[in-house]
Amino acid sequence: MSFTSLFFVTIFFPAFTLIYFLMPGIKQKNIWLLLASLVFYAFGGLNYLVLIIALAAYACLTGRMIQGALDRAKASNPDYEKGDEEFMSPLAQKSIEKNKRIAKTWLIAGIVVLVIILAVFKYTRFILQDVLAYKLDGKLDEEILRIGMPLGVSFYTFKLISYVSDVYNQKTRAGDFFHVLLYTVIFHQVTQGPISRYGELCTQFDKRKVSYEGISDGIWRFTIGLAKKTLIADHCGKLCEAFLPLTENVSYSVFGAYMGSLFYMMQLYLDFSAYSDMAIGLGEILGLDYQENFNYPYIASSVRDFWRRWHISLSSFFRDYVYIPLGGSRVGFGRLMLNLLVVWTLTGLWHGASWNFILWGLYYYIFIVIENLCRKHTGKKEKTGGLSVIMGALGHLYTLAVVFFGWVLFRITDFHKLWEVMNVLLGRSGRTLCTASEVLTLRGNVYFVILAVSFCTPLWKNIALTVRKRLHSSQHKEALEMQNLEDEHQLHEQEEKDYELVEKFSSESHSEINEVKKQDIESHERMVTRLENRIKKRKNERVMREALFYGMRTIMMLIFLFVSILAMVGASYSPFLYNQF
Repeated sequence: MSFTSLFFVTIFFPAFTLIYFLMPGIKQKNIWLLLASLVFYAFGGLNYLVLIIALAAYACLTGRMIQGALDRAKASNPDYEKGDEEFMSPLAQKSIEKNKRIAKTWLIAGIVVLVIILAVFKYTRFILQDVLAYKLDGKLDEEILRIGMPLGVSFYTFKLISYVSDVYNQKTRAGDFFHVLLYTVIFHQVTQGPISRYGELCTQFDKRKVSYEGISDGIWRFTIGLAKKTLIADHCGKLCEAFLPLTENVSYSVFGAYMGSLFYMMQLYLDFSAYSDMAIGLGEILGLDYQENFNYPYIASSVRDFWRRWHISLSSFFRDYVYIPLGGSRVGFGRLMLNLLVVWTLTGLWHGASWNFILWGLYYYIFIVIENLCRKHTGKKEKTGGLSVIMGALGHLYTLAVVFFGWVLFRITDFHKLWEVMNVLLGRSGRTLCTASEVLTLRGNVYFVILAVSFCTPLWKNIALTVRKRLHSSQHKEALEMQNLEDEHQLHEQEEKDYELVEKFSSESHSEINEVKKQDIESHERMVTRLENRIKKRKNERVMREALFYGMRTIMMLIFLFVSILAMVGASYSPFLYNQF
């Protein structure tokens, strides 16, 4: 089951949400969230459900053993700080060193087992057939196919690796099995990420606030993600196959190769970011705050900037758990190149069990190295004026070109086909420039292309922020007028106290004081009336804007949801509920 299945959208999610909000307390809500997540994952296969529970249990045990060893080390000398070894007793020093070795042993054991499990399920065929050049016979090939690929195995193994590493590095304390299992299998993240950290989610599991605005924003974010996936990303995929099919003996032109690769480039971002939008929206509905996983990577000004914006949780994982432990950038040049090589090789390999993914990782490694060398040579001085605009535009075009050809490497697993497509893209194939059918196909989709490109930019986000800003400005103006009214009442109260003192101690006649007092009262009443009228006006303005904002958003949400469901039904060629499981 996925977020874009009809069963999830029409049955699972509404039923889960209804029961969730009927639950009385946070503990009961968490139990229901865990049970629903297990049911969600069970649709991928009961054997895979057993696997994820077993791995969560193993990670939980590993975390507890690491935590116990670290606690014993701390108990040996509660005031210990790094550098105090020469002042400690030999017994305390021995105990600290022993327990730290135990913690490190459990850390290594935990990571090794998780990596082996990931390798068995994801890389068995690649290691045997492509690395070891072992010819798979029918029986062995059938066994490998039977093992299959557990849903989301790359994501949840990395989450568990980050968990045991964070316990070892004392960024978080080891949790109980319930919290670790919920962190691992929560259905918002288990299939497509993001790769959240245990410390970020554990506190939210026990303490989170749900608001009507959060629920509204979450449903809106989920609906936008669903529409982005079903209406835009999926159609980009169809156009990609139409312009640049990878089947044998199918002709395409130079124009078709470029357009097909361009649509694949948009499909990848829109598809993946749509799942992140849906996950973040589902979390907002429950009061959970998930990190953003994409930040409009196609507006990046360099390859480094692109990877700060693309799949942010994966990039930060490799930075924190591979790159920095290897020494990061605080090493010599040679070691730095080695560290980057390891990171980018693993990045490519994580995305798929094929040589083209490794080549794709090394491709980015080359550009990252070049940019590092350029930064080292030119320094970090910022250009100003017109030169800044020109350099920014050139940097953006350079990044798009690098990413464009990178996705070609990513898409095509067969090296013969890859070589053929690259020759076509570089104009070395002798193929026709374009065909009439390709031009007609693009002409029929020109408005769709404009829409798809706009979704790859912050255009719609900026429009939404502008509208939201106007809504908040009306709320701010109303609050300001209410504060002015409160200040006026306080000022009048103070004036009345002052008049009492004047009447008590002043030698002036009471008639003169009463006349001034009467004028101040009249002035106060006029001011109060004026402020109340302004508050009423501001309130009406706020209510009108809120009604317009939330009304239009609700209508758009229902339209997007309806059209998305139609698109999902149209994609099914058998009875849709049966097919969507």
